Amino acid sequence: MYSLLMTVFGGLAIFVFGMQLMSDGLNAVAGQKMQKVLQFFSANRFVAILSGAVVTAVVQSSSATTVMVIGFINAGLLNLIQALGIIFGANIGTTITAQLVAFDIDWLIMPAIILGLILTFFKKQSVKGWGTTILGFGLLFYGMGIMSGELKKLSSHPAFMKAFQTFDCAPIDGSMPLGALIGAICIGVLATMIIQSSSACSGIVIALGAGGLINLYTAVALILGSNIGTTVTAQLASLTANRVAKQAALAHTLFNVIGVILICSTFWLCPGDSGMPIFFQVVEWLSKGGDLPRQIANAHTIFNVCTTLILVAFIPILAKICEKIIPLGKEKIKFKKLEPHLLDTPALALNQTVFALQRMVRKSWTMVNAAFKIYNQNDEKNQAVLKTLEEKEEKVDLYQQDITDYLAQLMRRHLSPEQTDRIPKLLHCTNDAERIGDHALIIRDMMENFFKKSATLSDDSNAEFNDLFATLQSQASSTMELLENFSLEKMGETFEISGKMKLLCAESEKNHIDRLKKGLCKAENSLFYLELVAEFLKVSRHFENIAERASICVGKTYSEA
Repeated sequence: MYSLLMTVFGGLAIFVFGMQLMSDGLNAVAGQKMQKVLQFFSANRFVAILSGAVVTAVVQSSSATTVMVIGFINAGLLNLIQALGIIFGANIGTTITAQLVAFDIDWLIMPAIILGLILTFFKKQSVKGWGTTILGFGLLFYGMGIMSGELKKLSSHPAFMKAFQTFDCAPIDGSMPLGALIGAICIGVLATMIIQSSSACSGIVIALGAGGLINLYTAVALILGSNIGTTVTAQLASLTANRVAKQAALAHTLFNVIGVILICSTFWLCPGDSGMPIFFQVVEWLSKGGDLPRQIANAHTIFNVCTTLILVAFIPILAKICEKIIPLGKEKIKFKKLEPHLLDTPALALNQTVFALQRMVRKSWTMVNAAFKIYNQNDEKNQAVLKTLEEKEEKVDLYQQDITDYLAQLMRRHLSPEQTDRIPKLLHCTNDAERIGDHALIIRDMMENFFKKSATLSDDSNAEFNDLFATLQSQASSTMELLENFSLEKMGETFEISGKMKLLCAESEKNHIDRLKKGLCKAENSLFYLELVAEFLKVSRHFENIAERASICVGKTYSEA
């Protein structure tokens, strides 16, 4: 008995590992296109359902998709209505795994494992991704075969059969036993909460059916329970998210619970003389004499498709119910740009990092701009900015720390070569943005010390200062625009301004030395002016560094730009 149980659990481990490999492989091949799929989410609820189904079919887990959706909401990429459509679609997409494992393709298992393993040795990422997918496909069916074979042996043990008969949901006198039905649903909920995957739970149920341990009625009850249990993952993910994300997680649970109640309500409707509930009649008719694993897979698909079709019209109502249960209140919704739940989708996580970098650069420039304005544009508005300069500098430092930590976590994920190449460039740009903020404090202190001495600069120096400041403003504006809307034309303009800035700094320094030699300016002010020109040049170089890396940071190649 012990040996049989260990073999069953070993088969389960191989099955889950194969499913994970399939997911990883498909993500490696299609993960870059996730963002393009995301662009369809805002169209309408039907397109959102389709998108949710497609993404779930790729990642092989509705839990993974709903956690991803929680991340999207928390990052401000989706609203509640859009999210509900995707979650509805995820319930359909998750049935793909059950449909796959219901096939009897033993002859393909070993060739798939061999071919998949060979392809994983290739250096090309797309080929390696397909290899991982095929290897996972083979291992998934291999583990399924082990489970099914050993469970057939266990079905001959009276103790095992008695345990499964405790929650036998087969109709008695044309009516399904309510106690057994509720018990089986609860077991499905508990099993899925433990495994954290409704797809894996569906595979286990199919294996139990293939092994002769359960009938179709009990299998369907377990599947219904797994659909409720899978919502726990989203609930856990929403604990640290904003209230809109919590509403989406609640909607996921309500949708699946309502769906189970709707389907269960048909279990006591038995048209005809067969004594079989109408839901199971539909399953049997669509399966066209298929074996039990196929009937279980079809029941799973029918349940999710039917509940989605019935409830899709009520998405706005469901959203309002969730908003009543979890009200937003008067507080402004906070969106987290560096959303941890997006780390498993590197393409989106990198884009979120770029958004955070853009904000960081804007804040750093605001500081430097205010510090330079002390010289001749220090109005009340500018003084208000200067009063919070230390606070702003601390926030910029926190941005740097947050982005660095986020990218460090992202590096532990499976990344493509292009994604791997973007990370050091983003880190360098983050450091440059932080240094720009540091220069703001240096420039402010220089200006304040200069004016404490009641010192002044010559008219020529004033004119050069204004030219330098105007050019730096132009360079900063162009660089920030480059990060937000990259193009080769804009990159060329930015580098042209950067070159002009270098020439102006060199000319200003030379002209000042000449004025000093001719006695046209005071010697005690010369050091201040030269240091000021040096600060212009340093800040300009940091913007130039950011511009040089902008194309890779935003994920653009020269051919794409």
